[in-house]
Amino acid sequence: MRKTNRSLIFLSIFLSIILLPLKSYALSNDNNEINQLSDNDRFKIEEFIDKQMEKGKIPGISVVVVQGDKTIYQKGLGYSDIKSQKPVTSKSLFELCSNSKAFTALGILNLQKNRLIKLDDPAIKYIPWLEMKYQGKVALITIEELLYHTSGIPEKTINKIPISNDDKALEETVKTLINVELDSEPGKRFQYATINYDVLGLIIEKVTGVTYEKYLEESIIKPMGLNNTYLYKNETVNEYMAQGYKIEFLKPRLYDAPVYRGNQPAGYIISNAEDMAKWLKIQMGTFDGSKFNKDLIEDSHKPKKELNSGLYYASGWYVHTKDDVVIYHPGSNPNYSSFIVYNPEKKIGVAVLSNINSSYVSAIGDGIYGILQGKDYNRNIMDSNKSADVISILIICIANLMLLITLYFIHKAFRQILRKERKYHKKGIKGILKISFSLIIIIGLSCCLYLIPYIFKGVSWEFVYIWYPKSIKIALYFVYTSIWVLYTYLFITSFYKKVS
Repeated sequence: MRKTNRSLIFLSIFLSIILLPLKSYALSNDNNEINQLSDNDRFKIEEFIDKQMEKGKIPGISVVVVQGDKTIYQKGLGYSDIKSQKPVTSKSLFELCSNSKAFTALGILNLQKNRLIKLDDPAIKYIPWLEMKYQGKVALITIEELLYHTSGIPEKTINKIPISNDDKALEETVKTLINVELDSEPGKRFQYATINYDVLGLIIEKVTGVTYEKYLEESIIKPMGLNNTYLYKNETVNEYMAQGYKIEFLKPRLYDAPVYRGNQPAGYIISNAEDMAKWLKIQMGTFDGSKFNKDLIEDSHKPKKELNSGLYYASGWYVHTKDDVVIYHPGSNPNYSSFIVYNPEKKIGVAVLSNINSSYVSAIGDGIYGILQGKDYNRNIMDSNKSADVISILIICIANLMLLITLYFIHKAFRQILRKERKYHKKGIKGILKISFSLIIIIGLSCCLYLIPYIFKGVSWEFVYIWYPKSIKIALYFVYTSIWVLYTYLFITSFYKKVS
């Protein structure tokens, strides 16, 4: 009986250690917490956040809710560093991901207001070497088409953005578009391509004669009073920056993503919940501390082309007009994600920042906004990273089992050869042709595996390794190894036949 009890205790301890990383990180640690919600709303929101963080294996998030000119909820939950258990607070810094685009858009609109550019100007007016083609002919893309993602530039161009922290990184990024074949005629069709906004960032540099970072800092960020929003890494950023994570083998793992300075106008501005509260109020016209032109803010909300019924894209924002006017934008980088949503008429806004790339972050922001409208969030959440991780683990298990079984049979075959239970059989031309054909099939299969991401997404395995779980890479290696080990077994046994 004692042995049984001991076994149960050891089993409980073991399971606790294994399952600990799978538990929710949704604990509050924020000294700057603000709560002016009703008890009912707060309970619903925090219960909802807790469930989604647990489902999504989210290490940490920072949430802010504003109403009118007031911040009515502000809270950091989980960890900005799991290892040291450093908590997320409203001062924790995160990459804004694609929510950076709205800043760049305001930079462009500000240049137009100052009569330095016109939105209907072709991009080559400012970047003469930037020639792209449509149906084999040079296509003229306007600044406005870049702004609204109607340039025709393929979404898969994200694959070409170079890893770089060089001062010329932005120009290097835009140069990858030279002679690119557009997917559609400029101005005709919406197609979200992050690199559109990198081109806008380079136009800003060419027109102003200063770096994109300096222009945005002096012309947008400082006038708005966003004191915790950064375009450069410095001591403050290093101190408050939340560590980035990526899902891997069912839990978040620390991931130091490559630097894409050339993609900064589209996705790499850094900020925190306190500044996102100001940013939301600026968008809704309720923040008196901003000196930035309010008319330009309103202009940035005006959509151009309808995408679906009641859904449009404006200057760095999606605009939904079916019931109420709701403006929002999701964002994701390899190890961060964000979601911002607000209603300019009701003056309610929500921002969620996280240190992992997860669809659950958008769901949290959308769900909080819905709860504030008296609605329940009941949508199914499909997180591609989580799904890819689970599928990869399954593939690893199957491939590993296949590999072990094959190695066992190879070992057995060698023992049979040593015991003279298998004898060498010389191959004729027909046999050699069969072996050659089977080798071609195996090589072809290996090539097909290598081409999978390009065929389905138009991207490389390098892109997949950066953006998706590491378990995918391990699964690929296991599949390759198991295929070639199986071929090795078939090759050996084709030459060494069992003695009758």
